[in-house]
Amino acid sequence: MSKARLTIQHEANRGPERFHLAEFKRVLAMTWRYKRALLVGVVFTVAYALLNTVGISTAFPLFKVMLEEEGLHGLLTRTVAEARVGAEFAPAGHGERLLVLHVGGHSPLQKAGLQRGSTLEAPGDVPAADLIDKIASAKAGQSIELIARADPTDATSPAIEISVPVRKLSTEMAAVSWVRGLLPAGIDKNRLRSLRLILIVLIIVILLSNVCRYVGEVKAMKGVLLAMMDLRERLYERTLFLPLSFFAGQPTADIVGRFVQDVQEVQRGMLALFSRFIREPLRAVFILAWAMCLNWRLTVVIILVAPLILVVFWSIGKRVKKANRKLLTAYGALIDGVTTTLHSLRVVKAYTAEAYERRRLEQVDFRIYRQQYKLARMQALVSPLMETLAAVAISLILVWLAGQVIGADRSASSFAALGIALAALFDPLRKLTNVYVQLIRASAGAERVFQVIDEPIETSTGARTLDPVRGEIVFDDVSFTYPKAETPALSHVTLTIGAGETIALVGANGSGKTTLAGLIPRMFDPTTGRITLDGAELRELDLNALRRSIGLVSQEAVIFAGTPIENISYGAEAIDRSRVEQAARRAHADDFIRALPGDYEANLGERGTTLSGGQRQRISIARAIYRDAPILIFDEATSQVDSESEQNIQTALRDFSQGRTTIIIAHRLSTIQFANRIVVLDGGRVVDTGAHGELYARCMIYRALCDTQLAGNSDRSGHATS
Repeated sequence: MSKARLTIQHEANRGPERFHLAEFKRVLAMTWRYKRALLVGVVFTVAYALLNTVGISTAFPLFKVMLEEEGLHGLLTRTVAEARVGAEFAPAGHGERLLVLHVGGHSPLQKAGLQRGSTLEAPGDVPAADLIDKIASAKAGQSIELIARADPTDATSPAIEISVPVRKLSTEMAAVSWVRGLLPAGIDKNRLRSLRLILIVLIIVILLSNVCRYVGEVKAMKGVLLAMMDLRERLYERTLFLPLSFFAGQPTADIVGRFVQDVQEVQRGMLALFSRFIREPLRAVFILAWAMCLNWRLTVVIILVAPLILVVFWSIGKRVKKANRKLLTAYGALIDGVTTTLHSLRVVKAYTAEAYERRRLEQVDFRIYRQQYKLARMQALVSPLMETLAAVAISLILVWLAGQVIGADRSASSFAALGIALAALFDPLRKLTNVYVQLIRASAGAERVFQVIDEPIETSTGARTLDPVRGEIVFDDVSFTYPKAETPALSHVTLTIGAGETIALVGANGSGKTTLAGLIPRMFDPTTGRITLDGAELRELDLNALRRSIGLVSQEAVIFAGTPIENISYGAEAIDRSRVEQAARRAHADDFIRALPGDYEANLGERGTTLSGGQRQRISIARAIYRDAPILIFDEATSQVDSESEQNIQTALRDFSQGRTTIIIAHRLSTIQFANRIVVLDGGRVVDTGAHGELYARCMIYRALCDTQLAGNSDRSGHATS
């Protein structure tokens, strides 16, 4: 069984779900053709994530200005000073000394015996703020004279004079020092001025970040949309070249669903991949980096807890993919039901079956509802679950941070900034959960699309061509069984059709007439036996060359949406209007075509709805005449037309079949009476061949056919009564 022939029940019985990375790699490879647009989009997306984090990080100086006396300039000055001596400190007492909060491993203060809780001050009556500015402004290698107390709580602890060499600033601290130099020294004395400056910077950053986001999304969308166009073209190309055996048990609507709904799911997933899947993790990483600067211990705890949350969403993702695959299959069933009903609307109305069709489609629609509702429940669960887990985690962390603020181990501005960082970190993580669901759904769609693309196509097993084609066709002990069928459609058929001979295939419905004719252009290959054309086995011939030598008029006249000139010249590389008009005249179609608004340029509508059955048949015959092939197959070409149209078709057929090998399948004796030979089939076997009179006399099956199916417009002698 073909791996793409999936029914709703088969989909429901699939095994454990997994993310199909192989299909995604193939889609990515197709998308990478447009790497220029994608790379531009990625670069701007990275810029957006960075600028977005910069905008969020302005909360810290904002809180610093609003909640503390130190101010923005003081914060930057202290940060640079701390980097100069490898320690952390803060103003203490009445602002005349510095309290050491932390001493680094290679700090010159450590060598002087100072530790957490020690104090520093400058000789003379120098405020702590001026001392910090002096340290920050010192040049690398310069020594700063300080007075230190190792333990200020001990009254006996002596004050010692130390000389502290100033370190060279790292690249990051040099950047901070540069920003510090841009700010006016007295800005901290005017908080409103500091606030205005911070907000101006924030607005500029937000503007730039959103410009980057727009460009990133547009460029990513361009690359993905072009790639999806390629995917649909590849799917369409593969569908056109699939053998008819693939479609024998495959609903057409399911294939249409893969073109429309499945590719749309892949498109949504790829858009999410090249926008939010890149943007949100980068935002999370940059925010984590900022949080790491504020409190690295707390950030490490968050990183360690995150995998537990991912396990929960991985479990949900498996269920999402299974439900989405069922939904996509149900969409195919809905398309099939609606299409069938619309194409058969006259029959539905004639048999007053509107209520039945409504109930039938309601059943299909209810299956869609169930899968949509299941998906909606799971997708609705993701965000609340994420918010709940995040709220619990953030609450625990904030309690811990508040304890540090109360214990004077952390400033109020630092507490507020960390709270903002945690809240900001939640937003990209929440969005990532929705992206994950989209990627899972896209994985299911990609799997279904590539099931069709991976199907083996018709291949030309030979390269031989016949020039010219005489048209002698030989069936040598040919049997054929349709895929998944239990009984053969043809059984041990041996038949020779001479070059230029016209034969008529007759038999009851299901006797194998259409199947036998379909083996000639290799719509199917025989299960056993061989078929030759001019002595060459069909499998040895080039498939395209073989089919170019055959003209076909099917039972249901196929008219494509377009004009008469496009339909008649269908399949030709170049259109010769004079040949089109000549073919139409020979098919007795020229008169009614010229009566159409726009004549040969008229729009015939979908499936030729503006034409009668006989008119559609004559355009189909004109198409075969235009092809001018040496072999002609008329498959029940006159079964659905009026007497006048039938007479015109018979005349065209009689004239055009001269000198060509012609196989006619018809239900009317008047159509086959000019055949050189009649072949009678029954149950997939050839039971007799000969002329009408001798067959009527000796073959009971043929006589029964003449008295029932073939007698509509003929008498028993074989003369048409029409």
